[in-house]
Amino acid sequence: MSFENMKDIQSSGIHERNCMMMYYFTPQEARQIMNVARMTGVRDIITLKPSFGGNKIREILDNQAVETEVECIKEKTIIFNGIPSPRVSLFIDGLKKCRIKRPIIAMVTDQTIDWTLENLLINLANERSSINRGEFSAHE
Repeated sequence: MSFENMKDIQSSGIHERNCMMMYYFTPQEARQIMNVARMTGVRDIITLKPSFGGNKIREILDNQAVETEVECIKEKTIIFNGIPSPRVSLFIDGLKKCRIKRPIIAMVTDQTIDWTLENLLINLANERSSINRGEFSAHE
């Protein structure tokens, strides 16, 4: 697995769209998260569907996502693209202040932009499990 401090990830140059992608939240949770995002200056928010699993992240960012037969795992996730790390940190602080249970939070990288949503979510869930157990292994 590739663990990098979010402060060290370059947020520009991967894809021109600066946005946040949300996956698998209830409508009430989504409203709360959108409010925190807006308060921290994140205006472009993409709501991902489980049926988008077969789409590459690049296709989603380009508004070319179509529903596929591939269903994603059910893991609450927020993925940032092109958002500077200080703003992501403010967003995370906002989640804490609003007492929203922290979902998986990730940033699109040069490597993950061409992964399918399903593959990305599986790897993020595996990374979270590994971190919680104190184990680290390579991406599949």
